[in-house]
Amino acid sequence: MTQQHTDRPAAIADIMALSAIVWVAAATLHEGMGHGLACWAMGGVPTAWSTFHFECGRQAMSIAEWRVVTGAGTMVNIGLMALGWVWWRRADTAGGRLTAWSMFVVNGLTSFGYLIFSAAFGIGDWNAAGVMAGVADASLARVVLAVFGIAGYYTIVRASAKMLSQILNGPSIVADARRLSVTIWATTGIVSLVAALAAGAGWRSTLGASIGVALGGNAGMLSSARFMVPSATSRALLMGHNWPLRGAAIIVVVAFTAILGPGVGL
Repeated sequence: MTQQHTDRPAAIADIMALSAIVWVAAATLHEGMGHGLACWAMGGVPTAWSTFHFECGRQAMSIAEWRVVTGAGTMVNIGLMALGWVWWRRADTAGGRLTAWSMFVVNGLTSFGYLIFSAAFGIGDWNAAGVMAGVADASLARVVLAVFGIAGYYTIVRASAKMLSQILNGPSIVADARRLSVTIWATTGIVSLVAALAAGAGWRSTLGASIGVALGGNAGMLSSARFMVPSATSRALLMGHNWPLRGAAIIVVVAFTAILGPGVGL
């Protein structure tokens, strides 16, 4: 019993570090590699880059080109999700599979959750000023977007639970899955909150965008434990006292909030 209590905080600290890195990578690549490279490729003028926003001058763009720019961030997250899936299938250690699983579930829920978010509230990259700009029937487009987003979101939740069932084992598999999911979900929210507070004058906008995606979009992982099915191929999750991982997470989060938080002019 004593050993269990000493291992648990260490595991949580390492999971928090891992999820912080995965979340910062997802947000940074969404803006920089997604919107940023698409802006440049479509002939736009990149003007500013922050934690959860990318400004692109679109004066010379057509509507179709603008749609590419606004949708590119989500496409990057879908690519990262696919990369996580491939990595998970090839990883031969529990730690490697957990990292790959985190990439899959965070980027997958972010992608499809964003579609639901935009369809429901008419804001974000997939709204009438973004990917849906110029569509003939905006209401129908939002319904289709919502249906596609919900279907994809549910698929990711179920797939992530199946994958997680092959990472965890033992009689406490459901409790461990819940603890793991809550830790990752809360960490994405905390990092997003810190990033929003570092945004200066634009903190309200950043707070809405980041917390909405982090705590709202990623909330689906809280349901993973409900669909857990013990697997004969599962193995013990051994992660604890990984100080290099924790140090890397601190550096990544500090750089993310201190540099991209206030925004960088381009």
